[in-house]
Amino acid sequence: MDFHDEQRVGAHTYGITAGTVAAESGRAPAVRMRFTGSDADGVVVSEGDLTITVDELADAGAFLGRTLAGLAAFHGRRPRKPQGAAMHAGRPWSSEHGARLRSRWLDGAAGTPASTVLAELAAELGRTSSTVRAQLPRVGCDPDVPGRELPNGP
Repeated sequence: MDFHDEQRVGAHTYGITAGTVAAESGRAPAVRMRFTGSDADGVVVSEGDLTITVDELADAGAFLGRTLAGLAAFHGRRPRKPQGAAMHAGRPWSSEHGARLRSRWLDGAAGTPASTVLAELAAELGRTSSTVRAQLPRVGCDPDVPGRELPNGP
């Protein structure tokens, strides 16, 4: 799996590149990520690398989000709402939204890059792209290939 996303937030542009690290002798498969942030002049102001096992991605993501928000608050910075604010962020998925996500992923999405489809569905469902991607396996869809179901279903 290879993934790249870049987004302008305020005066900065943040980017993340991620790729799968194959399982090695007794170690679980993992995802290696490279994060960068640059100012309006293109000067890198933040960067880092992180490797997390696939099984820990959701928990680590929640932990990192809380930690960064807490650090921002400690320094007197209020977190920004994402562009096109995700109105359903943090709320449980309804069966209606799950069915709509499954239907939209499987119908008409084949041949379109996953990142494009994820962004469209996130805007449509009032969620973030990463939340939509995490929900896809729960509704029986392959999150890496638009239009494809998982072999074992939901």
